[in-house]
Amino acid sequence: MRLIRVLTYCVVVLMLLPIVVTSTLAFTSGSTVAFPPPGYSIKWFVAVFADNQLGQAALLSAGLASAVALLSVVISLPSCFLVERHLTSVRQSLETTVMMPRMVPEIVLVLALLIFFERIRLAETLIGLLVSHLIICVPFTYRTLAGSVAALDRRLEWSSDILGATPTRRFWRVVLPQLKTAIVSACAFTFILSFNNVTMALLLSGAENRTLPVEMFVRMNIGGLTPAVPALSLILAAGGAALFILMDRTVGAFSKLSGR
Repeated sequence: MRLIRVLTYCVVVLMLLPIVVTSTLAFTSGSTVAFPPPGYSIKWFVAVFADNQLGQAALLSAGLASAVALLSVVISLPSCFLVERHLTSVRQSLETTVMMPRMVPEIVLVLALLIFFERIRLAETLIGLLVSHLIICVPFTYRTLAGSVAALDRRLEWSSDILGATPTRRFWRVVLPQLKTAIVSACAFTFILSFNNVTMALLLSGAENRTLPVEMFVRMNIGGLTPAVPALSLILAAGGAALFILMDRTVGAFSKLSGR
């Protein structure tokens, strides 16, 4: 048992070591990526926040990911109720159809979408990028919400019907509170999935609508790896940690993951 614990700690350290090294490089005072850094400075964080192009790319990624997260929930939640309560006889077939985009290699899916969008003139447009992100995010959101919808306590809904609640009031006052954790989790993880996507954005976005991952990828390939990239990575990591803390404070994400 002690050996397993030691091995677990070693694996955790090995997983966190690249993050520690990257964080150190973000504070370098030099103009190139080198470890150990010659000195320490926050100039690269200042450079990141002062870069208007990076700021526009970040706003575009955040707006796109927010829209994808909300639309994925709006599409997936009614679909979960429809499949769970009205189409139970063909549930397996419908769920397989919904999950199919996640079964296809993403590069194959992207190439197919690129050919299709070229024909309908949606290539390199923001609408095309939104649709492509929805295609890969809706299955994830559906799977996150489906289990919670299946676990709903129907007796509470029946009680609200007996007490005279309308279907709308029953949904907002009885059903939605039970799904709060699943909806917030689905939105958060779908947001991250869309925000970090590189493959689809790289091939389907245009020069005027580059997302932040694409902008970072292009800069690394054209200008080379500079300390601005580790600085931006550390900022994104801090944002992800803040998002998880927010989820824990609002819906108890840490308690859910730890099984408490």
